[in-house]
Amino acid sequence: MSLSGALNTAATGLSTTQTLSRVTAGNVSNALTDGYVRREAVVISGGVGQGGAIISEVRREVNSSLARMSRTESGKATRYQAVHEGLRGYTAYLGQPGDGTSPADKFATFQSSLTTLVNLPSSVGAQSSAVLAADDLARNIREAANQLTTTQAEVDMEIRYAVTDVNQALYRLAELNVQQKGYEVGSAEAIATAEESDKLLDQIATYTDIRVSVSSSRSISVYTVSGAALLEGDQVQDLAYNQGTGTITAGAQDITPFKDGVRGLRDGALVGLTELKREIVPRFQLQLDEFARGLIETFEGADASLGPGQAGLFTDGGAPLDLLNTTGLSSRIAVNERVSLNGDAEVWRIRDGMEAAAPGDAADSTQVETFLSALSQPLNAAGGTGIPASVTVSDYAAEFVTSQATEQARAEANYFSASSSAEVVQSARRNAEGVNIDDEMQKLLLIEQSFTANSRVLTTVSEMIDTLLASV
Repeated sequence: MSLSGALNTAATGLSTTQTLSRVTAGNVSNALTDGYVRREAVVISGGVGQGGAIISEVRREVNSSLARMSRTESGKATRYQAVHEGLRGYTAYLGQPGDGTSPADKFATFQSSLTTLVNLPSSVGAQSSAVLAADDLARNIREAANQLTTTQAEVDMEIRYAVTDVNQALYRLAELNVQQKGYEVGSAEAIATAEESDKLLDQIATYTDIRVSVSSSRSISVYTVSGAALLEGDQVQDLAYNQGTGTITAGAQDITPFKDGVRGLRDGALVGLTELKREIVPRFQLQLDEFARGLIETFEGADASLGPGQAGLFTDGGAPLDLLNTTGLSSRIAVNERVSLNGDAEVWRIRDGMEAAAPGDAADSTQVETFLSALSQPLNAAGGTGIPASVTVSDYAAEFVTSQATEQARAEANYFSASSSAEVVQSARRNAEGVNIDDEMQKLLLIEQSFTANSRVLTTVSEMIDTLLASV
């Protein structure tokens, strides 16, 4: 090798080690940066005229298979997380049988007060206690219904936020697709763009299941697993949410989960939130409304003093039951003002009937016994409640409270299970794509040795040239 060739090879080697050092140092400094993927400088022979080793490109060590699995598992976890967190506040407020605050316990207290009244029909205290227990039960049902309404409003808000976040991420990806075309493969700009794109894809995957494809020009396209386009090149199909119908669309395509005849989304927070919106909250609401309907209907049917169109102990906001208007009944149920301590306070009517002309025999407990007997009849809950029609009025409260608590417990168990699975895959992805400090430090030692060797070659060539010049 000529002196000029040796000099060129050493200079190229120094330039290569400089790039290797910069890439490795960048890996070390970003070892704890969330979402950072290890960089690797590809070294090749410079060939004729270049000499030595050169850097052909700097690439990110992405594991596409693990990235895809990670996004899938992340979507499953966020789906169940949305359900779990969406129900947590409501079910905590609702309570459970035995805690003294749930509708089941309030009903048990009311039923017990009626039993006491059967034994002490002349006692004004027993009459007042029964009315207070009835009023407490009605208020408890109303408050549960109001809490459920709040939950529904929060779900609607979360869906709107999620749709906005997805749209923002999609539009940013579209911008990056355009920018990527102008960058050279392996350049710092191309790598930074690819990294930001991956982070955005990870973010979108927490909201909805996605399938990603990359064109030869490095342009990213995003589709739902069911095939709906979200992004193609720089064309975004905006997600939109109709709060009234609970429909989610991507452009003109309906992608609503749990909707008959629609190939909707399968995983992600949007799926969990839509499950709450379209399935779980409406079922919980129906269970509450049916409980209110059962109480009003039972006490109207068992009250011998009532005529057509007259309200019983429990009312629909003061009016008798209208079977054509039971939606939201749980938020309107109230004790008849004739007996309510906030109304006429004629508590004797709970013994003799709401429309009794005058107080009856103080020792006569026939009407109260009829009330108690009616509570043993089937409530005939609507099919959509998921509660058998044969469940009695007495047992219904405990049945629906347990059912709702079980729904929350199931969502929590699913969330913890899915989170564990997601963490396993994400850990494998971090191990495959992330930075190992020990490995990088070993590389730095080798790079240092290479730098020293190339520097020594330059020094030696310089000394040889000086010697040759001195001898001329």
